[in-house]
Amino acid sequence: MNQHPVPRTIVAGWVVAALLSLPTGADATPKPAPKPSSGTACESAFKQTRPASKILDKVLQSHARWLEDRDSPDGRRANLCRTDLRQLRLVGANLERINLEGAILKGSNLRTASLVQAHLKGADFSQAVLDDANLEGADLRKALLVKAHLNRIAADEAAFYGANLQGALFREALLERAHFEDADLQGADLSNATLLDGYFYGANLSKTNLTDADLAGTDLRRTNLRQANLRRANLQGALLDSANLDGASLIEADLESAYLDDASLANADLHEASLRGADFRFTHLGGANLQRVNLENANMEGATLVKSRLDSATLTMTVLYKANLSAANLHGANLHHAVLIGTQLARADLRKADLTEIYGPNAHLQQARLSEANLELANLVAADLSQADISHAVVVQTNLQETNLRGANLSASDLTGALLNNADLGQADLRGANLSGALGLVQAQLDQACLDEATRIPSELQRPKPCAQPRPRLRK
Repeated sequence: MNQHPVPRTIVAGWVVAALLSLPTGADATPKPAPKPSSGTACESAFKQTRPASKILDKVLQSHARWLEDRDSPDGRRANLCRTDLRQLRLVGANLERINLEGAILKGSNLRTASLVQAHLKGADFSQAVLDDANLEGADLRKALLVKAHLNRIAADEAAFYGANLQGALFREALLERAHFEDADLQGADLSNATLLDGYFYGANLSKTNLTDADLAGTDLRRTNLRQANLRRANLQGALLDSANLDGASLIEADLESAYLDDASLANADLHEASLRGADFRFTHLGGANLQRVNLENANMEGATLVKSRLDSATLTMTVLYKANLSAANLHGANLHHAVLIGTQLARADLRKADLTEIYGPNAHLQQARLSEANLELANLVAADLSQADISHAVVVQTNLQETNLRGANLSASDLTGALLNNADLGQADLRGANLSGALGLVQAQLDQACLDEATRIPSELQRPKPCAQPRPRLRK
């Protein structure tokens, strides 16, 4: 916890030195300040003016006495709402519970200041320096903090609802359970920030830097995270439903058990990310880079992964029910025990993939590339593998009943124990394949296929005439 303890007893001389470094002319006649946008009633005697340094000194000394003793006759909580305090130096000041709603503090220096539970709604802190300040529980709703420096602040449970934080610096900030609903953080830097259990519903985080940030359990539903940098970020259990992460970088990020229902991650980079047990139902991942990701036990029902890269990815026991992976790259991926019911995998690259014990009835694998893949004990009942390349593959004890294998290339594949009842083998290339132990195979099926002398068939069946000429193979 990034704490900044401030003594209750404040020496008058310290207050003068710390608070009254005002620009030239600060002691002159008060000048009118720009009219604030906040519509909250303000009862400050200094609203829309710039108080002289001596007057401000007395107000803050009285506030210090009020913090020390609420019953002090000389103590009074400072009310500086809508006051012009721009360029003020308040380094290390104790401004706990102060009222600065709608105040102008643009360019002010509040480094290491205490603003615990301060009323800062609608205040203008643009380009202000608040590094190492304490804003725990502060009310910054609709505040203006454009390009403000908030590095290493302690702001647990602070309220930034609807605040403008474009380009603000929050490096290594402590923001647990802070509220950023509908806030604008475009281009802000929150690298290494702690945002555990935070609230960002509907916030704009486009192009925000969240590298190494801790966002575990954070509510990021309906946020705009387009082109955000979330490299190595911790998003375990985070809520990202309907969030827009198009083009975002999530390289090596941890999204274990995160919720991304109906989110968009088009062209996002999730290279080597951990997505174990994550919920990606109906998520758009077209063109995304998912190389070497871990999607074990993830739910990707209805997800769109057209032309996405999943080569060498781990998808063991992943649910891909009716997901669309057309033309996706799954070269060398591990899909052991994955659920592929009705999954679209047309023209997908599944070369050397582990497809053992997959459950894929009615899967669509037209023109898919499955050469050297392992389909042992796979269930592909009524699947469409027409014109697919399944050459040199392990198809041992695979259930291919009623499967469409018309025009498929099964040359040099091992179909020992495969179930081929009612499978369509019309024009299928079975040259050099091992069908000796295949089950449910009948003569009529063989007569429609293309065999050669190297094809091994059950002893009770007759070898059809060899193909007149080699049929062209699918490109690898």
